[in-house]
Amino acid sequence: LVDIYAPWCPVCRAQEPILESLQAQPANAELVVFRVDFDNQRDVVRSFRAQRQSTLIAYNGATETGRSLGDTNAASIARLVASTR
Repeated sequence: LVDIYAPWCPVCRAQEPILESLQAQPANAELVVFRVDFDNQRDVVRSFRAQRQSTLIAYNGATETGRSLGDTNAASIARLVASTR
């Protein structure tokens, strides 16, 4: 899972505990989260075609399985994470 994050972003801060909770679940033991700093890693942000912070991009191997922008709903983020399996 790629997490396009900015420390000043309130949506990113709301997503953080949801992601932490999902990572702690046994079903997601294989989940790897890569946090990309929206402000300081602009080349990486562009490579993922992310327009804004608070973007979550799910992958299963090299295949993108979904993405969300500005989502703070735990259930829909959980569905996104489940798509990585």
